[in-house]
Amino acid sequence: MQTRRFISAVAVLAAGLGAAIVPAGSASAAIGTGRIQLCSQGNYASRWFYENAQYGNAYAGWVNPGECQTLTVPNYGNLWRFSVQGHYNTSDDTFMMPTAGNGAEVWMSSTTSGRKFASLGTTAANSHYWIEYPND
Repeated sequence: MQTRRFISAVAVLAAGLGAAIVPAGSASAAIGTGRIQLCSQGNYASRWFYENAQYGNAYAGWVNPGECQTLTVPNYGNLWRFSVQGHYNTSDDTFMMPTAGNGAEVWMSSTTSGRKFASLGTTAANSHYWIEYPND
């Protein structure tokens, strides 16, 4: 069963995640403890925004449509909050994914089970959203 998750967020800086970008493939394979994956399956690029109260905030690199990025959660600073930012395909503007209610960000640490997400939809009329895949 797929669980829809909507995302929001805040600002920028850098903290140090290992990242790999690969073509989008099966979202059902496990990715391992302390890892989080984002696949851009809509018509726009997307990226993780992550933050930690002690170590600050950062954006991961852009994931082009049809590609996936897997990040290793830093092994310090306890929990990191992850959100998704999108990039309009018709301008240089960006947007934070809409929020269902008031929250829905993802909290991860280096010991949390791996999780997979996809940014879906189009940039037309704010139809973009993200979905979480079960981690087999």
